[in-house]
Amino acid sequence: MPKLELLGTIPFRDLEKTFRNATFRGLYDKKGNVRAPYTNASFSLVKVHPPKSLGGMPEVRGKGHRAPLFTPQPTIYENQTNIMKEVDRFLLSHGKKLSNLREAVEYSWQDRGEFHILPPIIEKHSYKLKDGFIDLDHMRTRFKDAYVKDARGNLHHLGATHLKNFYIDEVSKVPHYDIFNSNAPIINYGLGLDGMFDFYIICDGSHRLDYILERVKQPMTALLVEAKSPRTPLYPYYAFPVPFRPTIRLSSKKSERMYHKLERDKIHLLNDFICKVLHYNWEDAGLKVSKLRSNVEIY
Repeated sequence: MPKLELLGTIPFRDLEKTFRNATFRGLYDKKGNVRAPYTNASFSLVKVHPPKSLGGMPEVRGKGHRAPLFTPQPTIYENQTNIMKEVDRFLLSHGKKLSNLREAVEYSWQDRGEFHILPPIIEKHSYKLKDGFIDLDHMRTRFKDAYVKDARGNLHHLGATHLKNFYIDEVSKVPHYDIFNSNAPIINYGLGLDGMFDFYIICDGSHRLDYILERVKQPMTALLVEAKSPRTPLYPYYAFPVPFRPTIRLSSKKSERMYHKLERDKIHLLNDFICKVLHYNWEDAGLKVSKLRSNVEIY
């Protein structure tokens, strides 16, 4: 049995302050100060229930409403699920349940390090659709006060139509490049859909949620993040929301190399040069949670 030790907890009433200290890994204001994702956010606890049918999606229930839960990452890794199983056993030995956490738990794992385990984090995003396609021009307005840096440290306005003279290293530059992923204009959620639609997206804790819903087969408590006001929406999430099922199940991240034509994975919102800038830096909030698994440069 692995040796785990309880180090402390952060109660729900204190988590809001903690989350507000998180920052983006590559999003700045016009003066080059790093931006924070949860400046104008509110937090509450909700329940996520398992899907009821083949191809169904987990359901978020809270505040008198129900909504399907989307994911940006439809791949589950068995080695991560096994970690969740051990952590769940550890929490139970301390009178806590992974399925019903209402706090952050800090623990140490011998020979691995120190970590926080939290309720899964779900963000509520409102996107404008036109014939089922995300209105990218409308989405650009969400970035009117946001900038990214190139390899020379130059700031580029993310609310513009294109990046211009964007340096990918000290010498080479891309003269003209759309900020969005080249596949963004062809992703459709239903031709009859027009107007603003809410998407509940799991942004941290997919493996925790999958373990509880699929292996333990119980509902799970989650932390819902949403904008305090429609006038100050959250920044768009880094990847497009897609249905939870079907799910890709692999033994580990490394095993992806065995499947050369794996067709279903995350679809980044932004183009390849800046696709990771909207990732969160949880370390700035003092949280030891998910790490960025990428070779993409973020400036």
